[in-house]
Amino acid sequence: MKILHTSDWHIGSTFFGKKRYDEYHKFFTWLLDFIQQNEVDALLVAGDIFDTSLPSNTAQNLYYSFLVDLQKTPCKHVVLTGGNHDSPSFLNAPKDLLKSFNIHVAGAMPQNLEDEIIRIQKNNEEAIILAVPYLRERDLQDIAITDSFETRAEKIISAIEDHYAKLTELALTKKNPNSPLIAMGHLYIAGSHLEDENERELYIGSLAQISASIFPKELDYVALGHIHSAQKIAKTEHIRYCGSPLAMNFSEKKFAKKMFLLETGSSLKIQEIQVPEFQITKKICGNLSAIQEEIEKLKILDQSVWLEIEYHGQEGITLKDTLFDLVKGSKIEILKFKNQKITSQYHHNELIQENLEELTPDIVFKKYILNDTANSEEKNFSDETKQELLTCYHEILNHLQEQDSNE
Repeated sequence: MKILHTSDWHIGSTFFGKKRYDEYHKFFTWLLDFIQQNEVDALLVAGDIFDTSLPSNTAQNLYYSFLVDLQKTPCKHVVLTGGNHDSPSFLNAPKDLLKSFNIHVAGAMPQNLEDEIIRIQKNNEEAIILAVPYLRERDLQDIAITDSFETRAEKIISAIEDHYAKLTELALTKKNPNSPLIAMGHLYIAGSHLEDENERELYIGSLAQISASIFPKELDYVALGHIHSAQKIAKTEHIRYCGSPLAMNFSEKKFAKKMFLLETGSSLKIQEIQVPEFQITKKICGNLSAIQEEIEKLKILDQSVWLEIEYHGQEGITLKDTLFDLVKGSKIEILKFKNQKITSQYHHNELIQENLEELTPDIVFKKYILNDTANSEEKNFSDETKQELLTCYHEILNHLQEQDSNE
């Protein structure tokens, strides 16, 4: 049996203000073709199917059209789990209807633990999938808002570990001896590599610093989502993030986008599948001459290219206008621009180095609180006060994030 592990589609996301529906259409076309050509039997999507809790009509159409087209391929089983970006109620709304097509949805932790155990079969083969979605704090037991930050973090770790332990124990009583046991999850495991230092960490996993040791040893594979770069965890072969198929920012372009194809048998074989780039994005650094040379090369391609430009020269010109003139009439668009000459003159103001598109509320708050060079005495907080403020702010944002706007 062949099982494909993917996650973090973020359907409906934008890239520095650019809509990406065409990119998603190309991705789903490629994915359907890959599943057809490789005779994939089951598809696992480990959270963050959509980018927001209220996806647009176009985003929804892309999602449902893909699920319909999937019925024409050898893939007869789909398991979709909710992520922190997803609305549990929105994902679960068509749950019963989709189940009739062997499309299993776990938008949030169910009341009945058995509902997270999905049995997929092909001929005489069987695999058991533990469809664990993003575990919101409200889903976990015995965690009080009045608990201290440290106490709540400890309880979160214990509750998540207990959830996987009980689920695994229950699944072992139901599976055949030779059936692989595959768990899904959408959380941050301590030590995971983040592609972007500004990648938001306001979710349960980062606050609790969850270790890979929470996963029971009986699991044959752990299909993770949430981190956007493909990677093995804790030097293991069987605990992996597959990453997002599309880059969410320019920094993610440094690493190839991947999925993992699992093949059952006497042992579980894991194959890395590289996802093509559906929209050319490129970062160019250097002085005006070097940048101009690279742009001229890209013009020859006669293809849509999204650019990040980092200028390191000293020319005293109206630089931005000059660069936009260089791409005028072509299919090249400059989406991000940073002038290192200007940035170096304002090194004391960290915000000058950021694009507005990249600034989250968390980043702005951290820079304000941690900025020791600020002239205002109001910002000269003690280290203890800074930590208390950050902790309170994280808790507020976590609370807002976990509210389901579709309920």
